[in-house]
Amino acid sequence: MYFVIVPGGFCAYNIESFEMLDEAKDWVKELIEVGHRTARLAQKIPMKIKVAVEF
Repeated sequence: MYFVIVPGGFCAYNIESFEMLDEAKDWVKELIEVGHRTARLAQKIPMKIKVAVEF
């Protein structure tokens, strides 16, 4: 899964998610053509986390 993160205003971000990298790249290209100056592309990295709690 890929995420495109675009600043949306004062301390706000718009985040779109895509299954394929090509879809995300196309969305970034469209944003740049419309006039956005900044668009970030991120990839979801699955992680296994173990949590141990002792009382």
